[in-house]
Amino acid sequence: MSKRVSIFVLGLATIFFEPSQVAAQSTLAVAVPAQAGVVNGERENSDAFIWRLFTQFAAPASKAAASPVVFETWASDDDTFNVNPVWPAGNAPTKLHVSVLEAIKSLSFDQPDNLSEQLNKFSLASVPIDVPCKPPPNSAVGNFPTNGKVSPCIGEQTKRNRPMFDYIVNNHLNTKAGLAAAFANSLKVEMPVESIAVKSDWVPLNDLLRWVPGLNDETTARRLYYTTTVATGNRPGEYALVALHVGSRQNPNWVWGTFEHHLNPGRCDYIGCFDSFGATIPAVSPNRVVFGSQYGVCQKTKRLKELMAKEDLLPVWENYCLKSTEVDFTSANGTPYVLGNSVIEGIVGNGTVAASSCISCHSYASFGPEGSPTGAATAMLPFNPTGKTIAAALAGSKTFAFMWGVFLAP
Repeated sequence: MSKRVSIFVLGLATIFFEPSQVAAQSTLAVAVPAQAGVVNGERENSDAFIWRLFTQFAAPASKAAASPVVFETWASDDDTFNVNPVWPAGNAPTKLHVSVLEAIKSLSFDQPDNLSEQLNKFSLASVPIDVPCKPPPNSAVGNFPTNGKVSPCIGEQTKRNRPMFDYIVNNHLNTKAGLAAAFANSLKVEMPVESIAVKSDWVPLNDLLRWVPGLNDETTARRLYYTTTVATGNRPGEYALVALHVGSRQNPNWVWGTFEHHLNPGRCDYIGCFDSFGATIPAVSPNRVVFGSQYGVCQKTKRLKELMAKEDLLPVWENYCLKSTEVDFTSANGTPYVLGNSVIEGIVGNGTVAASSCISCHSYASFGPEGSPTGAATAMLPFNPTGKTIAAALAGSKTFAFMWGVFLAP
């Protein structure tokens, strides 16, 4: 197995030490990559658990067609956080929007009074449905194209399964008015254990060919990527799936996992890649010399291939790699865990992969007496919080079960 990577910060540099050096320099440790952990009610670890979920929600929704797959038929932000929420029909069109994290980080955090007003007005109107194509803010980090005849872009969507959708709607948590009433009634928001959320990022095929030039043509791209058609908006056309996050309520603090296509430039940069269940090479160290390089295919284990075959997954899904899973805020000695996606955090979220944590970021998802997240909780996001939750940031708030979709309530 490749050596485990520890992350250190010295000035502005991020340095990766050998295990022998880690022992001697442990007092300098800022964070370590998240590793597989315990999942409630399961004998296998979180890597195996997340892969099993993946093979279920990436399976064809109908035996009669290869697409859509199951998670594409779930409720979107627009379906859920709406004054008239409706579970979507099976043939509902795909609609993408800009990154919610990107939109939140664009708020004026240096003006506290104005920030509160912005948060009260923040809704899906702040995150336009149908991609307004423009280069993501951190394109340079992933060498993503920034110009062309048509402005390059990355579209995003979040889907929630039926148990989560029903809980939000039945408890009237889909609007700010309902959230304000829940706050007044001291409702403790706790999603059903079956709840699953999937955030996915998609790139137009033309942009993909420019970003990953080795693909050469659209035929090759369709063979290697799962694609979908966006029929409406400013940039209709065929989009390729490049990354996705998964959150499962199986644990009280949820079980988190992130996946990337194996051709994503710099896929394992900064923190490495770890998969103790599905990859024949379970740990890949980051390239410390050339950022944005290729890390090769993540060859699948026999047991994962058997799971994929059982669920009738298309062969294209073998091209997607688990970067790691996360079930705890910190390691046993209190060092914060980090887990970030090179696209979702690195390029689109304008963040730092080596200073991102799914569990820590989502622990601040909350709402105040007016049904909106408070300025104190929201102000944590631009700093890419890691480690245990700072209780003072949630003073005067009710947590929203690790789900930042609460921002989008109309």
